[in-house]
Amino acid sequence: MKRMRTLYIIGAVLAAIVVGAVFIVASTGLIKIPVITSVFGFDKAPDLGIQTDPALFSGLLTRQGVTLTDHASNYCLKCDITYSNPGLMEASLTSSELSSYLQATNNEKGPLKGIQVRLGDNNQAEMAAYADLREHGYDFSGPVYAAGRIEKAGTGSIRLDVQSAKAGLVPIPEGYRKSAEEALEDTINDQLQKMPGLRIDALDIENGRLNFNGNFPKTASAR
Repeated sequence: MKRMRTLYIIGAVLAAIVVGAVFIVASTGLIKIPVITSVFGFDKAPDLGIQTDPALFSGLLTRQGVTLTDHASNYCLKCDITYSNPGLMEASLTSSELSSYLQATNNEKGPLKGIQVRLGDNNQAEMAAYADLREHGYDFSGPVYAAGRIEKAGTGSIRLDVQSAKAGLVPIPEGYRKSAEEALEDTINDQLQKMPGLRIDALDIENGRLNFNGNFPKTASAR
């Protein structure tokens, strides 16, 4: 249960970086990719070389004694989830565990498919996915990528530093990227403040693992 909850919130932060940056740029009309050709492999998510397997997700839930009350897709990044029962948490996650969880819960619903997260060092992380924003009013469907830093800002907040992002093969300009970064940081921290009993004692990414210590809601319910 501890790992699942950490997977969800960190995955949501990483995915928000990608989706938010693409939405902001798409809204300006700067990037339009109405047709992505499969000949060049632009009809699927970029491959960061992370091995994923549904069995990793199932095994994670079994090992941690987690029971989902509904289908896994109802726990997607855009789904309505309620948190409760805060308690102590200490967790350490690999890139494969995080990516397998995000694919199991997001490949059916939401704007992102085939999500991969590659954790590095010094709080650095990369994320790649296939985004389809057509149902959200934007003429974009294609691969997206973002890289940057995620770190603790306070006992109940995080700080983002989006260093690079791409929509398809097109780099997202720094001005738009920074605007997305500021808006996303505010939005994410507002959501964190709504989690009862949340306390971030330590949050870091080192040696390809995400490490979290603190208090976090022990129950996640999809509605």
